[in-house]
Amino acid sequence: MIGIISRFMAKDNYYASGANYINAVVGAGGIPIQFPIDLTEPPETLVSLVAGIIIPGGADVAPLSYGEQPHPKVTRTFRKNDIYEIEMIQAAIRQNKPILAICRGIQILNVCLGGTLYQDIPSQTRNEICHYQDSAARGEMTHSISITEGSYLYHMIGKPELLVNSYHHQSIKLVADGLKVTATAPDGIIEAVENEDGMIIGVQWHPESLCAFSEEHARIFANFIERCQTVQTRQT
Repeated sequence: MIGIISRFMAKDNYYASGANYINAVVGAGGIPIQFPIDLTEPPETLVSLVAGIIIPGGADVAPLSYGEQPHPKVTRTFRKNDIYEIEMIQAAIRQNKPILAICRGIQILNVCLGGTLYQDIPSQTRNEICHYQDSAARGEMTHSISITEGSYLYHMIGKPELLVNSYHHQSIKLVADGLKVTATAPDGIIEAVENEDGMIIGVQWHPESLCAFSEEHARIFANFIERCQTVQTRQT
């Protein structure tokens, strides 16, 4: 069983996890369990119910979460989301449960562990390529990334370069202690991180929107499920 953070959609009064995340977990042999952010049970209890957790994409991480004031391009932030996801990440680390963090997920992961973010890539970096494509074209690969040889991500993908989709305007700036960069875009924007033992993998793109037709992106979820199964077997 894999826990997926499910956020409250105030406009329509429902909790939501993207269907692509759920389908990707099912396709890799896992059972997705949604964790609405308003559950009253302690994160420690919730994480103990699953073999691993996925931190999905979403709105901007609030700059106050890493000690900064908001850039003019920061619009939608929800501190409640930030606090809940940080607590879930911390619980997963304490319980040695695998974490797969995607898009906003890699950003809140980095903040949780003490890192910072570029609040707006176009105005705060050299901005050589477009990182925010049309989010309606989620299955479109728009730029390449370079993967560090010898990393867990390289082991999954099996080659040093990969084409990815891209729709984000924030990214990792100062990398948190305990994480190492394992992939970058052509302009240097950080696209993936992992920890020393590979229990934590973070990617900036959205493999869940590509894995239905891309074996390389499907391997990210297959490997995540395998790690969850291995850890679960070891802990039982």
